[in-house]
Amino acid sequence: MQNSTMNSHVHRDATNPIFLHKDCKFSQTGHFQHYTVPYEAQISPPISYGTQVHVYGVATGDRFEVNLANRRGDIVLHVNPRLNDRQLVLNAAPGGGWGGEDRKPLSIMRGQQFSIIIMVTEQCFKIAVNNQHTADFYHRIPFTAAEMVTVKGDVQLTNVQVYPGMTTNYGQPWRFAMETPVPMNVFPGRVINITGRANNNASRFEFNLLTGNYNGADVAFHFNPRFDQREAVRNSCQGGGWGAEEKQGGFPLQPGQQFDIQIICFPEHYQVNYNGQPWFTFRHRLPYQQVQALQVKGDVAITNVYAM
Repeated sequence: MQNSTMNSHVHRDATNPIFLHKDCKFSQTGHFQHYTVPYEAQISPPISYGTQVHVYGVATGDRFEVNLANRRGDIVLHVNPRLNDRQLVLNAAPGGGWGGEDRKPLSIMRGQQFSIIIMVTEQCFKIAVNNQHTADFYHRIPFTAAEMVTVKGDVQLTNVQVYPGMTTNYGQPWRFAMETPVPMNVFPGRVINITGRANNNASRFEFNLLTGNYNGADVAFHFNPRFDQREAVRNSCQGGGWGAEEKQGGFPLQPGQQFDIQIICFPEHYQVNYNGQPWFTFRHRLPYQQVQALQVKGDVAITNVYAM
């Protein structure tokens, strides 16, 4: 059994979900190691908004389970792939008593590598399986009751990671400088979720999808809300030359108010949603395959960024 200090090398390929936060470290040379099953590890620091649990392995039989639990007998989250039924079963067991099951279609195949990623939000656990957001499991027990991760069943476990969330300033904006580009690739079906809050006196900010992991790279997609003009400008930049601006779609953003923005890659365009509602699309001017990084600049405090 591994101890509760998680190895920093995560098996990851070009299409694995990526979750970005203040303590996430990227490994350029990921490798497999084998963890003894049943597996148990303490969640340290304690679970909080933004905590992420990453589980990698190979299913070897009909079913296995990943649990967030405690020693008082509570199972705060039960993630149970059942390969024989082709179902992902989600549940919780306060005091050991099971509630009603939530079931979703399962994409895990016996003998093939899988990834399960769990992220804590205020309302629910967000669960991604094999690069796809699969389910939102709404809290039945306060998520803060979860003290450990356990893995049991027919599985060869190759990596487990617990990334801490906002343990010291729960619920406060995560203010960090992302002007330095952060590695990010896109492909059809990829969803980039950005949660944040425009500054009270915001003039403008921008999200850029860059073709290189450095300042000055071409910009495949430039999203630039301008509060001073009440416009959300979209553009691209190639070889230092900006293209034609797009501005249609209105301007729902407000200074000082939290937002949830999704950038979804489709084969022909990006779709941008605001607080769960479609906002606009932006047709690809540079191939999406060239995108290598995400950059955030301007009058904004980012709470969380993750992609799946």
